[in-house]
Amino acid sequence: MNRIWNALRYGDSTTRKCIGSVIACSLIAVILIVVSGLKGMFLLFIVGLLFGVAAVIISQSFTLVDEDFVAEVDQHGKKDTVQAMSAQKVIREKEEKDEQVKEEQEELPGRDRNGKDRADNEQGEEEDEQRFAYYNEQVMKKLRRKYHIRKDHRPIIVDYSKSYHIKQCPAFIWRANSKVFLLLLEKEPRRISISRDLIRHMDYVPEVPAEKEKEYRAFQKENLVTKVFAEYLPDYFPSKDKNSRVRHKNLYMIYPDIRISNRSAAQVLDLLCLNFMPQDKITKNEKLNGYFKRVYAAHILYRDRVYSITEYKDSVEKTLGEFCYAEIPRREFLVTLENLVRGQLISQEYADFYADRREKIAAGRRDKT
Repeated sequence: MNRIWNALRYGDSTTRKCIGSVIACSLIAVILIVVSGLKGMFLLFIVGLLFGVAAVIISQSFTLVDEDFVAEVDQHGKKDTVQAMSAQKVIREKEEKDEQVKEEQEELPGRDRNGKDRADNEQGEEEDEQRFAYYNEQVMKKLRRKYHIRKDHRPIIVDYSKSYHIKQCPAFIWRANSKVFLLLLEKEPRRISISRDLIRHMDYVPEVPAEKEKEYRAFQKENLVTKVFAEYLPDYFPSKDKNSRVRHKNLYMIYPDIRISNRSAAQVLDLLCLNFMPQDKITKNEKLNGYFKRVYAAHILYRDRVYSITEYKDSVEKTLGEFCYAEIPRREFLVTLENLVRGQLISQEYADFYADRREKIAAGRRDKT
């Protein structure tokens, strides 16, 4: 029943039509058979059986899989609690397994402070390095057919997701009908899907602490997967604290908590046509208008190599071009340009050009009146 309910809420139009047809045919069949029994009409009984057979045939034409639908949001309406039904099972099993392993480790001697044996760590590292050995050309072709991966799919790196229990995993992302699909290339492939209506914007998760040497060990071995996905690995940069050896990475996030690398963000933005506006002290500053914040957001995308220099230039020019026609005081316009130059978001030449353009537009308006 949960599968049917989730399918009706989050499935595409085809899925809903199929389920609706099965329910309708089943109800008609039951009603006709009951009425035929009460009225003694054999022909009505035959028609009822035909509707029943039709319901069975339609029900066999499709299969409902738990992982195809996302569960309902919690009572507070928080979207970050939404998980795939299959993901919930995986998480529960993982938690139970981790708890069992922890208890076993506490009973065994020779463990380090973290409760892990050094030999186990070495074995885990070796397994990580062999993680993608399963995926060759033939396997990938079978996966494309099995999961109906569209031709316009995009390769990305999913850095982390608590809801779906993902960590540093390459994936293919594509959209079909009203859903967004991700095929995770884990030790065994796993597909998840999310209603397209739930993914409308991309969030920003900057300066995530990272140990570059310990991350993405599977990419140390050259194979088909690493060749395809290596260019989407996250960029690392030193900490702002000169005395700290910790490095950082900037991640981007789509619903519910799927964090992707900065190199993957361009793929997802383009495929899903998402809005992007970081939530920080700049964008929350009410003294700054929306045009300044749009240029600021575009600059973040350029700095993280999500935008090329051409894309950044186009975005800035579009924003400032619209800004010239905005019904705001002249002083606010000039102060905004000054702040953009001070923040090194645009050059002084750009500021002068659009200040002059604004004056010409204002003069044209005065002439018309």
